[in-house]
Amino acid sequence: MLTATVKFNGTACETYIGEYKETYIISIPELSFSMQVSSDLTEEEMAEELIIHLFTVLDEDESEEASEAILSVIRTELGENNGYKR
Repeated sequence: MLTATVKFNGTACETYIGEYKETYIISIPELSFSMQVSSDLTEEEMAEELIIHLFTVLDEDESEEASEAILSVIRTELGENNGYKR
């Protein structure tokens, strides 16, 4: 399981990212937020899905920042060619 610290409104929240059967399961317990997203998506598609779902609990700017932080952890931890379609 991967972890990331996502900051918004001056608050740092732990984010947990698990991979299971070609799916990422993303959880932010402090926000009572969780979602799953297919690892078969392109990086842009995955960012869009994250932003859409995060927007239910955060504003647009915070959703974009959190999405980038989450994708950064996935890219870094799983390597440059981590299954994203280019």
